[in-house]
Amino acid sequence: MIEERRKYIRLPAEIKFTYRVKGVEHTVERAVTKNLSPGGISALVNKQVKKGAMLELNINVPNLNKSIFAIAKVVWTADQKADKIDVGIKFEEIDADMKNKFLEYICEIMFVQLERLKVKNDNTRRF
Repeated sequence: MIEERRKYIRLPAEIKFTYRVKGVEHTVERAVTKNLSPGGISALVNKQVKKGAMLELNINVPNLNKSIFAIAKVVWTADQKADKIDVGIKFEEIDADMKNKFLEYICEIMFVQLERLKVKNDNTRRF
């Protein structure tokens, strides 16, 4: 049996962000998340990054006036498909206020998903 190591649930969401390998100048790349959790993100990136690499992220959360900056670590990478590489990124350093804003956004996503399930279940019970 495979042991579950995730600390948090993941929620599907596509959010644009930029990243660069910490300490490497002029290498800002653009990417989009696949899913989010309070502890990090999963994303499709264009350039190969190594497991263990430290990244500087700027995440563009909808309805937030400024991007969320975080230092993060690549904890896994998957095979390249269609010129994209699937990666798991764990937050290592993030301002407390910005993390709260990120958590508020995750709660909004959860609320919307729960409302959709409720509507779907309500419609199913009527028949």
